Amino acid sequence: MFRLLDHGPCPPAWNMAVDCALWRSHAENGGPPTIRFYQWVQPTLSVGAGQKLPPDLTKERLEALGWAFVRRPSGGRAVLHGGDLTYSVVAGQREGFPPSVRAVYRRLCRGLQAGLAQLGITASTGTPSRNSRKEFHCFAWISDGDLSFQGKKFAGGAQVWRSDTFLQHGSIMVDPPATNWQQFQTLPDLNQPFPPNTTCLSEILERPVSISSLKTALQQGLREELNITLMPGDLTTWEEDQLRLELEARTQQF
Repeated sequence: MFRLLDHGPCPPAWNMAVDCALWRSHAENGGPPTIRFYQWVQPTLSVGAGQKLPPDLTKERLEALGWAFVRRPSGGRAVLHGGDLTYSVVAGQREGFPPSVRAVYRRLCRGLQAGLAQLGITASTGTPSRNSRKEFHCFAWISDGDLSFQGKKFAGGAQVWRSDTFLQHGSIMVDPPATNWQQFQTLPDLNQPFPPNTTCLSEILERPVSISSLKTALQQGLREELNITLMPGDLTTWEEDQLRLELEARTQQF
């Protein structure tokens, strides 16, 4: 049985702190495997754990643009959150997952593909690529853990392990993100167009896509692929305590 958390739009730092608390809970305190869906109360730039920021990208400049900043515990490149649905999965070897980043990517992607198929979207998975590793934006290339439609990427994923437990983040673009990216063209180090090989669900289906219907479809696809039961739940007391510690640490982070 997996716990299902559906938190809706939440503050950026809180979103990342919750995922870290869930990850530590499973790895250190016997916490349950969890699938979580969430969004963002304000436009947010999230970057990978080890990603270097351009010199002109400062907290003050982001705030002037009306954007928040968070650093993910997972890897990958920068993602502009706003028109997307974000998911996280916390599980590990005790749930039968092999200790392999690529194997976990493939399995979770199959679940996401099964869910998207219910909406009429035939998604393709990414393949390993080294060609665009210097690009700032996650959507500049298609790789493991990503999903695309007719060669255009609409979902990116990043993963990190602690002992026998993994945390996977994913961003699924529901509405066009390029407008948000244009704000960052005012910064010299980011004076580049939004990656052209991108799309979103509303463009693929040529109609608006509700977040509710997307979450329902993804839950069904993941249930079928992982052969699990999803049970709505809440954070445990241990996780709430860990969440507070994570939030305190993130007040100093940029």
